Amino acid sequence: MTYFCNIPDEIGLEILARLPPKSLMRFKCVRKSWYVLFNNPHFVAEHLRLYNDQPSSSSTCILFKRSVLSTTEFNNEELVFSFLSLRNDKDSDVYHNPNCTVEDLHFPHSMGLKSRGQFIELPGQELGESVSIVGHCDGIFCLYLYTGKLVLYNPAIKEFRVLPESCFEDAFSCTLGFGYDPKRKDYILISIVSYGEEILEDDRLIIHPPQAEIYTLSTNSWKKIGTDYLETENTYFWGNDNFSTYFEGVFYGLGYEEKKEFLPFYGRLEEEKRQLVISYDAINEVFHDILLPDCFYEFPTHEFSLTVWNESVALFGFYHGEDEEPFEIWLMDEFDDGWTKHLSVVRKLDQEVDIPLILWKRDEVLLVDIDGRLASYNFNTENLMYLPVHGVSRGDFQAVVCVDSIVSVNGDKRLEIKDSFVR
Repeated sequence: MTYFCNIPDEIGLEILARLPPKSLMRFKCVRKSWYVLFNNPHFVAEHLRLYNDQPSSSSTCILFKRSVLSTTEFNNEELVFSFLSLRNDKDSDVYHNPNCTVEDLHFPHSMGLKSRGQFIELPGQELGESVSIVGHCDGIFCLYLYTGKLVLYNPAIKEFRVLPESCFEDAFSCTLGFGYDPKRKDYILISIVSYGEEILEDDRLIIHPPQAEIYTLSTNSWKKIGTDYLETENTYFWGNDNFSTYFEGVFYGLGYEEKKEFLPFYGRLEEEKRQLVISYDAINEVFHDILLPDCFYEFPTHEFSLTVWNESVALFGFYHGEDEEPFEIWLMDEFDDGWTKHLSVVRKLDQEVDIPLILWKRDEVLLVDIDGRLASYNFNTENLMYLPVHGVSRGDFQAVVCVDSIVSVNGDKRLEIKDSFVR
């Protein structure tokens, strides 16, 4: 019989808190005390912090969704979700050894998706018939399914939860954002819904006001919230994209400002909607609108996305100038909601790079090029590194930087750590 040496509890807990989630799930059946420990909110939070902040961790994990040509006769395209583990060190040859591993994600059949292995079959080719990543926080992904359902999914521990129906029925559209509320100490989903517009007898076009609600994981329920800050006397503020960026208790998403009514109806065809950033402060429970840099409202146009980069909210993308199209990064000022241009670099590539997806290092951006190939571009060295992901269609793709965790989606809160297990 083999005997294990006695390890002090503090050291044992420190070791366990640094192990991968998949290992901890297997260890649940080793000892009853470990099963209890791995479900303890304090240990869950400590594992989230220690496992993902280890000095030895030198890679970035990105969940990448792409559409691929179908191998069946029933659909033109299918979806594949893959985890990309990209090395952060500088030892790799950017052309021959990208130090990238790819692991395709499989979804449980009980989630309601029609799938073949890693391939998700879409029901048709109608707009919106897809699986979208609403957001990611602490290892949990919020997904919007083509079935119309919202799902929270932690693939590291193979747990998912289908969310209950919204408070609002028959909404025209909705803008969603997922994150952690430090005030409630709970995971929440924010939703802004629209009921569209109405043409009156005198041909005036009336825009119905926005409505909003919040889902909390611990209660597994929705609650309506106020939208006073989503309108002024003459205008409404709408999201034209999900609140895909979450930072320090605040949700951010690109949106626009629209007049409440147009006279006559066809007058709105000449009206330009002003683009801006809409935020929701979960701590103070208020919405806020933030104007873009002044040059964004001038010709030529900008095509930018929103993200968190180097502990700041950032806009990144291409500026379509008359002669050049530089890649730019703008950082939001911390105190006055202004913007500072951090970077502007003209691309020097053999062929045009089309769509930037996500900033994943201090100096690299993940892109899909004009041929549908996935690549990482270093805007300091101007090196382009193609990644071992094949069959990318020119259609539906998303990318989000993510972490692994053992955070449950069964309703337990992630408690604030006061008396840590690991000293």
